[in-house]
Amino acid sequence: MNRVVLVVGCVLAFAVLTPPRATHAQDAFSCIEELTDDEVKYRIRAIEGDLRDGKRHAAAWRYTWMSLLLGLGGGATFLAVDAAKDNEQWDKFGWAYLAAGFYFSGVVHAVLPAADVWGAKRIARKDASTEEARRAKLRYATETLQKANDTQELLAGPLGVAGATIFGVVGGSVKAAQWTGRTKGLTAGLYVAPPVLAMLAVATAPREAVTTWEGYRGIACSSKYYDTHEEGPELDFSMNPTGGSITIRF
Repeated sequence: MNRVVLVVGCVLAFAVLTPPRATHAQDAFSCIEELTDDEVKYRIRAIEGDLRDGKRHAAAWRYTWMSLLLGLGGGATFLAVDAAKDNEQWDKFGWAYLAAGFYFSGVVHAVLPAADVWGAKRIARKDASTEEARRAKLRYATETLQKANDTQELLAGPLGVAGATIFGVVGGSVKAAQWTGRTKGLTAGLYVAPPVLAMLAVATAPREAVTTWEGYRGIACSSKYYDTHEEGPELDFSMNPTGGSITIRF
């Protein structure tokens, strides 16, 4: 039990003490009404194109893992029912416990917003016939990109691995303590399978929307801070009977 407490403590410490990602002060929404129509069009194309480029990876990863987890849940359920028929309570608990974890993870993949999958298509369908409609379309595109970023940050972050590790340690410890020496392989599987699967999912998770969102925030409202219409310094030169003056403004 001391080892169990040590493992759980290390996982929790990692989750709590790991430094947060750097934040950016740039607000991607504050300048939409101030942009020119050409700037609005450019930003819509940029967001839509980047989401379209990342769609294949996002869709393949999400549906593959959702199907795999639900399939593993179904297999574990079958084994739990079979163990219950033979009155093998230790195996029944182990397989049922794993099935619950697999189903929960599969449902999470199913219910979280899939803006990185459908985002580009829905943005393209939005009306862009007038300047006002294009501004509304840019706001929707920005919100969609932000949702895609938030989902990918969650699914590719440490929270899932930490949760799976705690889930596995708790299940393995309960089985080992309640039925000492019974099916040690299944007990080991309870410890190992959840965190290993979580780490594989995180390692293969898409992050295109995260990269796009970070980059887009850097350009979204750049016109508020930099006047891109002035070319070079302003030169003022004057002459009078007593001399002359020259002024350069940058």
